[in-house]
Amino acid sequence: MNFLAHLPGLPFDEFNTWDIRWGTGEIEWILAFAVFVVPAALWFFWTSLRRIRSPFKKALLYSLRVISFLLLLLILFKPELEFSKGRIQKNSIAVLLDDSKSLAIKTFPEEKPRFDIIRRVLKKNRDYFENLKKEFQVDFYFASDRIAAAPGSDIESRYRVQGLNTDLNQVLREVKKHYEGKPLQGVMLFSDGADLGEDLTEVSAEMADTLSLFGAPIHTFQAGSNENFKDLGIEKLEGADFGFVHQEVNLSVSLTASSMGNKNIPLVLKEGDKVLVSKVLEIKEGQSRYHVDLQFVSNTIGVKVYTLAVPLFVGESIESNNRKEFQVKVIRDRIRVLLLNGRPSWDARFLREVLINNPKVDLLSFFILRSFSDDVQASVSELSLISFPSNLLLSDYLGSFDLVIFQNFRYKPFIHKQYLENIKKYVRHGGAFIMIGGSLSFQGGGYYRTAVEDILPVRIQNKTSQFLNDAFKPKIAKPFVHHPILRLEKNEDLNHEAWNSMPELRGLNIGLTPAKDAQVLIRYAKNANRADTYPVLAVRKSGDGRSLMLATDSSWAWNFLRVGQGGSGRYYQNFWNNVVSWMTNEPETQQIKIETDKERYRENEKVLVKIKMLREDYNPLPNQKIDLVFYSISRGNTLSRHTLQTNESGEAGFEFTPPEEGFYSVRLERAAKRLKKEALFSVFSETAEFEKPLINGLLLKTMAESTGGVYRVLDEQTDLAGQRFSNPEIHMQADSKVLSLWDNWWVYFLLVGFLSMEWWARRKLGLS
Repeated sequence: MNFLAHLPGLPFDEFNTWDIRWGTGEIEWILAFAVFVVPAALWFFWTSLRRIRSPFKKALLYSLRVISFLLLLLILFKPELEFSKGRIQKNSIAVLLDDSKSLAIKTFPEEKPRFDIIRRVLKKNRDYFENLKKEFQVDFYFASDRIAAAPGSDIESRYRVQGLNTDLNQVLREVKKHYEGKPLQGVMLFSDGADLGEDLTEVSAEMADTLSLFGAPIHTFQAGSNENFKDLGIEKLEGADFGFVHQEVNLSVSLTASSMGNKNIPLVLKEGDKVLVSKVLEIKEGQSRYHVDLQFVSNTIGVKVYTLAVPLFVGESIESNNRKEFQVKVIRDRIRVLLLNGRPSWDARFLREVLINNPKVDLLSFFILRSFSDDVQASVSELSLISFPSNLLLSDYLGSFDLVIFQNFRYKPFIHKQYLENIKKYVRHGGAFIMIGGSLSFQGGGYYRTAVEDILPVRIQNKTSQFLNDAFKPKIAKPFVHHPILRLEKNEDLNHEAWNSMPELRGLNIGLTPAKDAQVLIRYAKNANRADTYPVLAVRKSGDGRSLMLATDSSWAWNFLRVGQGGSGRYYQNFWNNVVSWMTNEPETQQIKIETDKERYRENEKVLVKIKMLREDYNPLPNQKIDLVFYSISRGNTLSRHTLQTNESGEAGFEFTPPEEGFYSVRLERAAKRLKKEALFSVFSETAEFEKPLINGLLLKTMAESTGGVYRVLDEQTDLAGQRFSNPEIHMQADSKVLSLWDNWWVYFLLVGFLSMEWWARRKLGLS
């Protein structure tokens, strides 16, 4: 080293250590050459010197050959002299603070959260960690199913529980990877051990493998204990997030009970304040898990929020798992339509064909094939295929239908007048009713001054002239050109052309006047001066339901005659599909739309509310002031109220950040009158941490014993001063410089020089 320090051009004063390294990557072949080839070559060379008598000359030649081989091996091995300056590296200690939400569970008898115990221990041992930092590199991390660097100062005040999942196996893998190549002398893990992937009775094989390869002692500090742990909770609720109206929705419920004794507890399912299902569950001492299957039925469509709850008992460790809220989107499986037709006709055939071919429609139809005035020599019982089930259809099962259609149907003698009152109530409570014209409809059907007239969009005049047999061309009322029933084409101009291309109709019920709150979408003016104007298509909202009348039985011409003229029957199908959609209040037909950009949000995620308001004629409602009310379903209180104004398109928008997890509604209020339009959404925070709330002391103890660490149960007086770590001296190279010992001109000069000297000596001695 001293000799090399005198070589010019190298700053040796900067280095304190040196080492020789070999630059070749094929050292095994060179070693084989040096061990086998070189000795063999030298032996043959020695035997070739037998003629030389002088030992001195023989030794000189042999020395020259040996030196040449040594110089050749020097070139082949490519040795390099590395000078370096090293320093002592601090050993590392990793402190892992479990920040998963299970640490928020209370411990008894102090009734303090588990993380509060850890926080108090950190505060009490603040001096211990400061002294530890003088000798070690101490790194703090928050850990749940990942590690995140935590500030080393004031750590106890920054410690919060927020992790949604505990996976200590993954945490240890990340720690091992992070400290790869670094001198990690130990890990301090502060946790409750409530790992969702581990069992309370044994450690998984994956965790055992991780511990066996970890390479550093893990010291575990358990926060709290399971002593006096008392809890009754809903562990898991499984079910589809959508259901069908009038059909059962199935729920599978898993519950846990700890230290609850023997008792019977009610499991209650509610929609708002309405109890849907209540079931008594028998809790037994010594049994911790229970399973219950529930079924309920929703009779209305839309997004529904339900609450499943068990009683909250005094002294329970966890309160949040006694109640679970969930939402189900209730949709129509198919639209159930009841069609009563008083006479076979082309109109009946084409309408029935449209309804049958609509994949969303489930059709039940009855046709009257004869009347009592027909001259038939047979009894009624012989001519009836089945007796008309008026009681079942219009009483027991009326509410199961989404739409009822009377097509050219006289209710006498098939339906008793009292059932017309049922239809009226059915519509007022959200049903839909259509009356289609013909000689047996309106006055011809005997509906004058009946309960059905009360819900129709027209008033029936008791006139003798009831039906007009002329051909006529109906016209759309201009205010209603945007009505969804009349939307045969999406483009406004194409829609106008489509209606103009429709064939004439023949036959019109007259003696009908629009009801006060009805909308006449299509009219027919017999005279140019509009003295005789008849409603052809009119709609009305009655209570919570809707009604429609079509005062003709010839709409089939929009299919049959148009096809005969070279057109398509598509517009006829579109028309009746639009009618069905509007009558059943499909979302695309609603005048007031309020929706959120998503149905489920994470905590602290913004909710975007979109509003669109249309007039009764479905034209935009601009510059309309509305109140937007945010309501917490979970807490049962109003959160905020905001005043908005619609733009020229009748639209408005608003952003809102819910304060916490739970279920919410956003409602529209207008002119101090609560509208029925609202949108529901949920804010969720994963509750998986409470599925396995018990402390897993076995896991923490195994982690310590398997790695040579220490396992301790914390309390507020825990002193960590006795916790020691090995601190060997680790040298780390900070700077270096490499000097090549073979790639120099003088090495090649010496090799060529010794070979030349050997050749010259052999010539002098007569060997060459």
